[in-house]
Amino acid sequence: MSKLRCQRAGAVAAFGGLLWVGWTVALGVTGRERDWILVAVSLSALGVVAGHYAVESFHGARMKRPGTGGAWLGAAGGVVFAAGQLLRALTGVGEVVVGLGVLALVGGSLLTSVGLVRTRVQPPWLGVSLAVGTVAFLGFDLSTWAALPYGLAWLALGQDLYRYDPPDGRFGDANADYGWLG
Repeated sequence: MSKLRCQRAGAVAAFGGLLWVGWTVALGVTGRERDWILVAVSLSALGVVAGHYAVESFHGARMKRPGTGGAWLGAAGGVVFAAGQLLRALTGVGEVVVGLGVLALVGGSLLTSVGLVRTRVQPPWLGVSLAVGTVAFLGFDLSTWAALPYGLAWLALGQDLYRYDPPDGRFGDANADYGWLG
Protein backbone atom coordinates (compact mmCIF):
# COMPACT_ATOMS: atom_id res chain seq x y z
CA MET A 1 0.00 0.00 0.00
CA SER A 2 1.45 3.36 -0.95
CA LYS A 3 1.89 6.05 1.64
CA LEU A 4 -0.77 8.27 0.04
CA ARG A 5 -3.29 5.42 -0.08
CA CYS A 6 -2.59 4.56 3.56
CA GLN A 7 -2.92 8.21 4.53
CA ARG A 8 -6.31 8.41 2.82
CA ALA A 9 -7.54 5.25 4.53
CA GLY A 10 -6.17 6.42 7.88
CA ALA A 11 -7.81 9.82 7.49
CA VAL A 12 -11.16 8.20 6.67
CA ALA A 13 -10.85 5.82 9.64
CA ALA A 14 -9.96 8.71 11.95
CA PHE A 15 -12.85 10.76 10.55
CA GLY A 16 -15.16 7.77 11.13
CA GLY A 17 -13.93 7.61 14.73
CA LEU A 18 -14.48 11.35 15.10
CA LEU A 19 -18.03 11.02 13.75
CA TRP A 20 -18.58 8.09 16.12
CA VAL A 21 -17.49 10.25 19.05
CA GLY A 22 -19.70 13.08 17.73
CA TRP A 23 -22.92 11.10 17.57
CA THR A 24 -22.18 9.50 20.94
CA VAL A 25 -21.82 12.93 22.54
CA ALA A 26 -24.91 14.27 20.69
CA LEU A 27 -27.00 11.30 21.81
CA GLY A 28 -25.60 11.47 25.33
CA VAL A 29 -26.45 15.17 25.63
CA THR A 30 -29.89 15.09 23.96
CA GLY A 31 -30.91 11.68 25.25
CA ARG A 32 -33.04 11.07 22.16
CA GLU A 33 -32.34 9.33 18.88
CA ARG A 34 -33.19 11.78 16.15
CA ASP A 35 -32.98 11.12 12.42
CA TRP A 36 -29.85 13.25 11.98
CA ILE A 37 -28.13 11.31 14.75
CA LEU A 38 -28.98 8.01 13.01
CA VAL A 39 -27.55 9.37 9.76
CA ALA A 40 -24.37 10.37 11.64
CA VAL A 41 -24.22 6.84 13.09
CA SER A 42 -24.42 5.45 9.54
CA LEU A 43 -21.67 7.73 8.26
CA SER A 44 -19.42 6.90 11.21
CA ALA A 45 -20.00 3.19 10.65
CA LEU A 46 -18.90 3.61 7.04
CA GLY A 47 -15.75 5.35 8.33
CA VAL A 48 -15.13 2.33 10.58
CA VAL A 49 -15.63 0.10 7.51
CA ALA A 50 -12.90 2.08 5.78
CA GLY A 51 -10.74 1.61 8.88
CA HIS A 52 -11.22 -2.15 8.77
CA TYR A 53 -10.35 -2.08 5.07
CA ALA A 54 -7.24 0.02 5.79
CA VAL A 55 -6.05 -2.34 8.50
CA GLU A 56 -6.61 -5.39 6.28
CA SER A 57 -5.07 -3.92 3.15
CA PHE A 58 -2.09 -2.54 5.05
CA HIS A 59 -1.45 -5.39 7.48
CA GLY A 60 -3.35 -8.33 5.98
CA ALA A 61 -0.28 -10.34 4.95
CA ARG A 62 1.23 -9.97 8.42
CA MET A 63 -1.91 -10.37 10.54
CA LYS A 64 -3.06 -13.56 8.85
CA ARG A 65 -5.80 -15.15 10.91
CA PRO A 66 -7.65 -13.99 13.02
CA GLY A 67 -6.91 -10.38 12.12
CA THR A 68 -7.59 -10.55 8.39
CA GLY A 69 -10.86 -12.45 8.82
CA GLY A 70 -11.84 -10.04 11.58
CA ALA A 71 -11.17 -7.03 9.39
CA TRP A 72 -13.42 -8.41 6.64
CA LEU A 73 -16.12 -9.45 9.14
CA GLY A 74 -15.96 -6.02 10.79
CA ALA A 75 -16.21 -4.27 7.42
CA ALA A 76 -19.24 -6.34 6.43
CA GLY A 77 -20.81 -5.77 9.85
CA GLY A 78 -20.21 -2.04 9.58
CA VAL A 79 -21.99 -1.91 6.21
CA VAL A 80 -24.97 -3.86 7.61
CA PHE A 81 -25.00 -1.67 10.75
CA ALA A 82 -24.95 1.52 8.62
CA ALA A 83 -27.73 0.21 6.38
CA GLY A 84 -29.83 -0.68 9.43
CA GLN A 85 -29.38 2.77 10.94
CA LEU A 86 -30.34 4.42 7.64
CA LEU A 87 -33.38 2.16 7.46
CA ARG A 88 -34.31 3.24 10.99
CA ALA A 89 -33.91 6.92 10.06
CA LEU A 90 -36.05 6.58 6.92
CA THR A 91 -38.77 4.13 7.99
CA GLY A 92 -38.54 3.75 11.75
CA VAL A 93 -37.87 0.00 11.52
CA GLY A 94 -34.66 -1.93 11.10
CA GLU A 95 -33.69 -3.00 14.61
CA VAL A 96 -33.04 -6.57 13.43
CA VAL A 97 -30.67 -5.34 10.70
CA VAL A 98 -28.89 -3.12 13.23
CA GLY A 99 -28.57 -6.06 15.63
CA LEU A 100 -27.03 -8.31 13.00
CA GLY A 101 -24.65 -5.52 12.00
CA VAL A 102 -23.61 -4.96 15.61
CA LEU A 103 -22.86 -8.67 16.07
CA ALA A 104 -20.64 -8.78 12.98
CA LEU A 105 -19.03 -5.40 13.74
CA VAL A 106 -18.21 -6.39 17.32
CA GLY A 107 -16.93 -9.84 16.33
CA GLY A 108 -14.82 -8.40 13.54
CA SER A 109 -13.44 -5.61 15.69
CA LEU A 110 -12.44 -8.03 18.44
CA LEU A 111 -10.69 -10.34 15.96
CA THR A 112 -8.96 -7.35 14.33
CA SER A 113 -7.73 -6.13 17.71
CA VAL A 114 -6.38 -9.61 18.50
CA GLY A 115 -4.59 -9.63 15.14
CA LEU A 116 -3.09 -6.19 15.77
CA VAL A 117 -1.78 -7.15 19.21
CA ARG A 118 -0.60 -10.61 18.13
CA THR A 119 1.45 -9.52 15.13
CA ARG A 120 2.69 -6.26 16.67
CA VAL A 121 2.57 -4.32 13.43
CA GLN A 122 1.07 -1.41 15.36
CA PRO A 123 1.81 -0.38 18.92
CA PRO A 124 -0.06 -2.92 21.08
CA TRP A 125 -2.02 -0.27 22.95
CA LEU A 126 -3.97 0.46 19.75
CA GLY A 127 -5.20 -3.13 19.53
CA VAL A 128 -5.95 -3.21 23.25
CA SER A 129 -7.87 0.09 23.05
CA LEU A 130 -9.89 -1.28 20.11
CA ALA A 131 -10.73 -4.41 22.12
CA VAL A 132 -11.69 -2.40 25.22
CA GLY A 133 -13.75 0.04 23.13
CA THR A 134 -15.52 -2.84 21.40
CA VAL A 135 -16.43 -4.52 24.68
CA ALA A 136 -17.56 -1.17 26.11
CA PHE A 137 -19.78 -0.63 23.05
CA LEU A 138 -21.73 -3.73 24.07
CA GLY A 139 -22.95 -1.75 27.08
CA PHE A 140 -24.66 0.84 24.85
CA ASP A 141 -28.13 -0.19 26.07
CA LEU A 142 -27.07 0.60 29.63
CA SER A 143 -25.44 3.93 28.82
CA THR A 144 -25.07 5.92 25.63
CA TRP A 145 -21.57 6.90 26.71
CA ALA A 146 -20.43 3.27 26.42
CA ALA A 147 -19.97 3.81 22.66
CA LEU A 148 -17.40 6.57 23.22
CA PRO A 149 -14.28 4.37 23.72
CA TYR A 150 -14.93 2.57 20.41
CA GLY A 151 -14.89 5.86 18.49
CA LEU A 152 -11.80 7.04 20.33
CA ALA A 153 -10.01 3.77 19.49
CA TRP A 154 -10.77 4.22 15.77
CA LEU A 155 -9.67 7.84 15.96
CA ALA A 156 -6.30 6.76 17.41
CA LEU A 157 -5.91 3.85 14.99
CA GLY A 158 -6.76 6.03 11.98
CA GLN A 159 -4.30 8.67 13.13
CA ASP A 160 -1.57 6.04 13.44
CA LEU A 161 -2.35 4.66 9.99
CA TYR A 162 -2.23 8.19 8.59
CA ARG A 163 1.28 8.85 9.83
CA TYR A 164 2.85 5.70 8.39
CA ASP A 165 6.02 6.28 6.42
CA PRO A 166 7.15 3.43 4.12
CA PRO A 167 10.91 3.86 4.72
CA ASP A 168 10.52 3.06 8.45
CA GLY A 169 10.36 -0.67 7.80
CA ARG A 170 6.63 -1.28 8.16
CA PHE A 171 6.40 -2.32 4.53
CA GLY A 172 9.00 -5.06 4.92
CA ASP A 173 8.76 -8.84 4.77
CA ALA A 174 5.32 -10.06 5.78
CA ASN A 175 6.82 -12.90 7.82
CA ALA A 176 9.42 -11.11 9.91
CA ASP A 177 9.30 -7.32 9.79
CA TYR A 178 6.98 -5.97 12.46
CA GLY A 179 7.74 -2.27 12.10
CA TRP A 180 7.96 -0.59 15.45
CA LEU A 181 9.71 -3.56 17.13
CA GLY A 182 12.70 -3.32 14.80
